[in-house]
Amino acid sequence: MAHPDFDTLLNALAPFAKQMLSNHGEFYPFGATMTPDGEVMPNAGYEGNEQPETQAVIDLLTQAFRQQAAAGQIRAAGLCVDIRTIAPGETEKTDALCFKLENQTGEALTVCIPYKKGMFGGYKYAEMFVAQRTPEFFVSNA
Repeated sequence: MAHPDFDTLLNALAPFAKQMLSNHGEFYPFGATMTPDGEVMPNAGYEGNEQPETQAVIDLLTQAFRQQAAAGQIRAAGLCVDIRTIAPGETEKTDALCFKLENQTGEALTVCIPYKKGMFGGYKYAEMFVAQRTPEFFVSNA
C-alpha cells in the first residue's frame, strides 16, 4: 500500500499537469514538496521566461529535493514530467504524465497516466499505472 503522502502530492501535481497540457499542449517538469507538518509547496526549476533543457530542469529539481531532504526540511517530494512510455498490456509508446514520488520512509514510486490528444482538442486520459523505483531524492550522501 502506498504512503498517504503520495496521494496528497499526486492530487496537487496531476490537476496542474492536466491544466498545463490543456492550455499549452506541453509543460516543463515541475514538482512539489511536503513539509514535515504536511503542507504542500509547489516547486519549479525555472522562472517561466526562459527555455531550459528538460533534463536540466529535472536535474535542478532533483538536487533541490535532495538538499531539502538531507536538511530534514521535507518529508515527501514529487516530480512531474511529460514522457513517452509503454503502458502495461500495450506494445507501442504513448504520451504519459509521469510522477516520481518519494517519502522519507524510503518508499519511492513512479505513477504514470497515459493520455492521447483528441481530434477536436482536449485530452483523454487512460488508467494510471504504478511501479516501484529507486529513491533519488531521499538518499544519503555517504
